[in-house]
Amino acid sequence: MKRIAMLTLVLMTVAFALCVTEARAGEAKPCHVHFTVIPAVMPDGSDPGPALVEFRAELIRLAGGYTELGPSRGGKMHPEGIVHEENIAFVVGADRDLSGQIKTLTRRLFGEANVFILAWPGSATF
Repeated sequence: MKRIAMLTLVLMTVAFALCVTEARAGEAKPCHVHFTVIPAVMPDGSDPGPALVEFRAELIRLAGGYTELGPSRGGKMHPEGIVHEENIAFVVGADRDLSGQIKTLTRRLFGEANVFILAWPGSATF
């Protein structure tokens, strides 16, 4: 539980930093924070390199930037039992909710049927 609380704090700090691109000094600016993971390996077992390059470029186009937190692990229930996965975690701060665009992008580039995106409203100051 302590690891989850620490990860949440780190994610919020990073995401708020991403949202300050247009905020003026001392002025709070609303933003949307997105945490998502993409597969570290493509469904066919190949390296996600080319798709990852395009994913990063699209996040920059959509939100103006991103923070790649790096390798992460996760698990989920599957009809055959618990499945553990290796992922790459990202945090994206934006002036609007990009959950739909990130979901579509992840499905298109990585062939993911179920895309995990955690999004919440926030504000940023600097």
